[in-house]
This record gives sequence, structure tokens and C-alpha cells, in this order.
Amino acid sequence: MIHQSIAQSLIGLIPGKLPAVLTLLPDSASPDTVKVFNAWLKPMDVDLSTYGNLNLQGDETMIKIPDSELNPASNGREIRSRDQIAIGRTNYRVVSARLMSLRTVWQCVVRKEIA
Repeated sequence: MIHQSIAQSLIGLIPGKLPAVLTLLPDSASPDTVKVFNAWLKPMDVDLSTYGNLNLQGDETMIKIPDSELNPASNGREIRSRDQIAIGRTNYRVVSARLMSLRTVWQCVVRKEIA
């Protein structure tokens, strides 16, 4: 059985990680901005028409965010639909997010925002 600490250390082996800025829209009035340094993009299978309960349109991308960077002090932050992720000059809107891999990685299905 794999433990959470082993799962977290395996994140270091993933190539092509990028810095990202997350704008979380909690239930309160003010958004929370968090900068992470090890986000990565993962292509979605082009044959999928659904992902969980989400009907895909074909323009979605998956972004993965380490929970240890989102919540370095166990702050309880969550990524939800409508939150925003900026990588470089590209802004993405979260369509669906869930905490995966022994609570180590947020898996976010996103759509690129058109300016």
C-alpha cells in the first residue's frame, strides 16, 4: 500500500512543472490568491465524452496542483468550479476539481478563457 508521503515525493519526478496563480472564490466576499510552483498540464483523452458527471465539450484541459502547495499549513483551501488558474499569460476557468492520489494532488478540468 502506498502512503501519502511516498505519493507526495513522487510528484518531484513529474517533468514539465510550471508556476501558476490560483484565484479561489470561496463563499465569502473576497477571493483568495495562491501562487504554486509545481503545477502541470495533462492532456485529456480525446475519446472521452464525459469525465465523472461532467459532459465534455472537447476544449478542456487537465491541470494538476499539489495540495502541499495549495495548503502548506493545512489551511483547508479547496479548488472549486468557477475558480481561476493562470499559467503564464493563459487564464483557465475550473469546470471540475477533485482531490486525488491519497489527498496529494488536485485534479482540475479547466477551459481556457477567451479574453
